[in-house]
Amino acid sequence: MPRLAGLILSIVLVLFFLQTEEGRTSTFNVSPLKIVLSGKSSSALVEITNQSAEPLRLQLSVSSWDQSPIGELLLKETDEVILFPPLLTVEPGEKRKIRLGAVTPRGVTEKSYRIVLEELPPAADSPTEARNQIRVLTRMTIPVFLEPSKQVASGHIADLTVQRSAASFEIRNTGTTHYSVEQIDVKGTGSTGQPLLTRRLDGWYVLAGGSRRYDLPLSAEECRDLRMVTVEAKTDAGPFNARLDLPAGGCSR
Repeated sequence: MPRLAGLILSIVLVLFFLQTEEGRTSTFNVSPLKIVLSGKSSSALVEITNQSAEPLRLQLSVSSWDQSPIGELLLKETDEVILFPPLLTVEPGEKRKIRLGAVTPRGVTEKSYRIVLEELPPAADSPTEARNQIRVLTRMTIPVFLEPSKQVASGHIADLTVQRSAASFEIRNTGTTHYSVEQIDVKGTGSTGQPLLTRRLDGWYVLAGGSRRYDLPLSAEECRDLRMVTVEAKTDAGPFNARLDLPAGGCSR
């Protein structure tokens, strides 16, 4: 019984702590949210504004940036772009600037990076109540592009297939610079032209020389009568379109 009573008391104390401690999330703005470096301007300034009532402590770094076929961020350490200072304390209401610069030459293809900003816990000399609060530490990344020697924006939709109850396709970047996909519309019709499928997908960056794959599950009803699928992607490099005609029962093969 004493052991059980001790366990109950521990649970009550934990619940009390969670109820009485106020969770805190720092509020700060970063500008700009996208940086483009060029041969004429290989450096840039980033401004951080602390909008909270407490000092903001940040650790900053730069990583090279690639993407997986499904859009995941692939970050690696790099020394091609440097920033200063790597550690920063911003007082409440204060604005601080960091300087970013490329120390690598431009190439035929655009190079992509991301600034990584990680909020640090309060300093050891902060008031006890500030250090003991439950805090949600912010981590964010900002895209940085180093322009190629010659910019070519081009791309297309490739490998549009419909099989095993799913529509799949890739948006490929065949140019030397990134572009953004604003939205993607996938539509399907039946044998008499009746609409069977209407989906709108969100887009994102497609890096130079990269691709983004999409897999769209289809219902049994959509598959049964589907005879044509079209994909239209609106990008800042122009619209990309693709069409696929299907035989009867082609969706389930």
